Amino acid sequence: MSRLEIPLKIYRGLLTSMSKGVLPIKLKARSVIGTVQDDPFDVWIGQKLTKILPKYYQIYHSGSLTTPDIIIRNKKTGSILGLEVKKLIQLSNGRDSRGLTIDYNSSLPCGSTMIKIEDETIIIPCFYLFALLDNKSKNILTLILMDGDFLNYDFDLHKESKYANTSEYNHGPYGEGSVRHRKMYTYPNPLNSKLSFFYHRQLMIGKKSDFEQISATDYITEKVIRDDEYGNSFYYYLKDETIKKKSTPEMNSLPILKDIFLACKMRKPKQRTVAIPNIPKL
Repeated sequence: MSRLEIPLKIYRGLLTSMSKGVLPIKLKARSVIGTVQDDPFDVWIGQKLTKILPKYYQIYHSGSLTTPDIIIRNKKTGSILGLEVKKLIQLSNGRDSRGLTIDYNSSLPCGSTMIKIEDETIIIPCFYLFALLDNKSKNILTLILMDGDFLNYDFDLHKESKYANTSEYNHGPYGEGSVRHRKMYTYPNPLNSKLSFFYHRQLMIGKKSDFEQISATDYITEKVIRDDEYGNSFYYYLKDETIKKKSTPEMNSLPILKDIFLACKMRKPKQRTVAIPNIPKL
């Protein structure tokens, strides 16, 4: 079964809602959603999926602070996809609210993840849906449906992160405290307004081989080459079905993007300083 079966249906289904180059949304007030951790946008995405996907697709919400946010299963074929939803609100000056990186809480991104079907643990493909909302939260300005491998293909590293959180008890002079050791990962932010090849577009990003396997190379606009630290090069396609003229360009003449997250790689460790209150002398 194609890795792109479900992502393509999601991408095309969302694009059917487009109006004047953006995707209109209507979010419920947080107060009527559920717990404080529940995001109205995640809820909207889940509701949207039930409308745009055929009835034989099952939609499951993983729950608060659980990766992936949504699990989709084709009842006919048994294929399953994890979907992690990440959204930012655009600032009044047009920029995104994060810049280089975005938080991935205690589970770093990956193109594979684990779920359970009753007692059985299985590994499923995982895609990430990135959305930049306008500051009135009425429209999606940038939409990117991305294979998680684009950000990290090391499943062992992803799995390690899921088990890295620990709690320490009997803390403090009375032994009554506890410390929660919870790692916070920051990986590239595809919604960064400085990334002009992503900014204010509606894209699907998948492996070149996956698109070619199912002959879905129409509307391919760019090729991205991701070079890892071991000397491997991985090829991805950018698919943009919002372009006016459908075309199947010569794959050898596609614009090539490389080192798109170079600024993240060039970051240097910073010495963290302790915040201590400072008051004037008498």
